[in-house]
Parts: sequence; structure tokens; C-alpha cells
Amino acid sequence: MGLYYHCRERGDEMVVNYDINKINCALQDFYNATGIDIDLLKTDFSPASSYRMKNNRYCQAIQCTSAGKNACFCSDAALLDKCRESKKAEMHICHGCLVNVAIPLFYGDELIGYIIFGRMKPDTELPLPDEHLSALGLDTGELRKYYHDIPLFDSDRIQSVSNVATMLAKYILLENMLKPDLSECLQSAVTFIDANLERELSVKEISKNANSSKSTLYKNFRTHFNCTVSEYIHTKRIERATELLTKTNLSIEEISQRVGFSSASYFCRIFKKQTGFVPVKYRKLHG
Repeated sequence: MGLYYHCRERGDEMVVNYDINKINCALQDFYNATGIDIDLLKTDFSPASSYRMKNNRYCQAIQCTSAGKNACFCSDAALLDKCRESKKAEMHICHGCLVNVAIPLFYGDELIGYIIFGRMKPDTELPLPDEHLSALGLDTGELRKYYHDIPLFDSDRIQSVSNVATMLAKYILLENMLKPDLSECLQSAVTFIDANLERELSVKEISKNANSSKSTLYKNFRTHFNCTVSEYIHTKRIERATELLTKTNLSIEEISQRVGFSSASYFCRIFKKQTGFVPVKYRKLHG
């Protein structure tokens, strides 16, 4: 079982759970496969987990001064702000002429973290900004030697690594390695729905059981699951129906009743809308 810890983000707006053991393993696999530095950051830009190249003397030299460290932070912050606004992976060349990429992590409509990786030197070496680096109090001659020692990355390799990191971000979210901590009332609502999928459910009954108003319940489902209460119920019913289709010989009519649909025809319509298949076809493919 993973080690979870809680992090309260931005003015107590959200509590995020991190399965730090699984996150560490995922980032380490990425680093071992690519040799590229990678961090998972909280929404305040502080690190939750990191894997860094231990012998990157170039970046170490820049960050040995407070001015250099601040310049790196400002460069990363600008990239993170950009990907938060676009809601997709963004790439830029930092103040030290290295390529960095950031990927935002969203849970529904809520930003819950970032993946940032890079410190890659493009195959067309860029002239170091000597004036800028000197203003940071750094020895440009020494930095030039360290910069030369960093391996080159051509554009195709940078794009391939970016694609792998995007898949890693999706995997982290899919495996719930980090997710918002559900409030007590929302957890009660989810538990009640899961236990009563076979019968008719109303928002009024669910909100009463969760000791919550209907408006609050609607807002919580939209925030945490990016859907309405009815859409959530349909999704859970279809999930249970797929299990019954592949693990039992129950008829379509019986399955539709067991997962709470008013008729087999309505069940088939919702099932196809969510899975792309009618139930009979799904059973043939996956049974």
C-alpha cells in the first residue's frame, strides 16, 4: 500500500493526496529510461518528488548563487503558468539555453500539480547569454565548459520524450497517484450511490443521505468528477454492467435491472453512448 500524505493547496482551497511511493517509482522509471531530469510539483511549484542528474555541473553552478537559483525559479514559473493556462504540455528554452517541458495535471477542472522535465541541450547549440550569466555573478568560462559537456538532444528525441512524459502524466492520474481528498459529504454520497445502483436514485435522496444541500452536491460532483450527479450514476452503472457482461451469463434484461436501469432499451442506449458498443457486441469482444 502506498504512503499517502496530504497537502493543502493555495489558501486551503483543496487537499491533495499523494501516493508518494508510487510517484517515486514512476519518476525513477522515466529517469532510468531517458536520463532526463523530472519533477512532480505541487500547484505552489514546490516539489513533491524529483529525479535529477547528479553530475549536471552546469545547472549546479548556476544555482549555487541565490541570484542564479532565483533566475531558474522564475524561468520555471513562467513555463508552468503557460501550461496551466493552455491546459497542455508546453516547451521553452530557459535562461541557461536548455529545453524544459511542463505538463499540467488536472483532476476534472481542478489543477492538482505539474510534471516538469528537461535540462536538455538542443542539437543546434545556442550561444550562451554571457552578459546575463555574468550579471548573476557566475564564471562564464567555467559555465561554457560545463554546458559543452551536456549531451545533445535533437528535436525528434525531445518530441519523443515529451510524448512519453505525457503518457506518464496520464498514467499517474489514471492510477490515482495524486487526487483531491474527497470531503466527508461527497464520500458519503459516493458510498451511498455505489451501494444502491440497482434501484432508482434521486439527487434529493443522495443529498439527504450525505447531509448536504442539492446545490452543494452538484458543485462537488462538477469540481471533483467533472460531471453531474446523474452522469456519475450512469458511469458507475455501466462499469458494473461491463463486469456482469463479461463474468456472468445473465441476459441483457437481467443486467439492466441489476444495475438500476428502467428498461433494457434505455440501458443499451446509455451503454453504447459510453462504451461505443451495444451490450451484446461488448460481451462478444470481451467475454
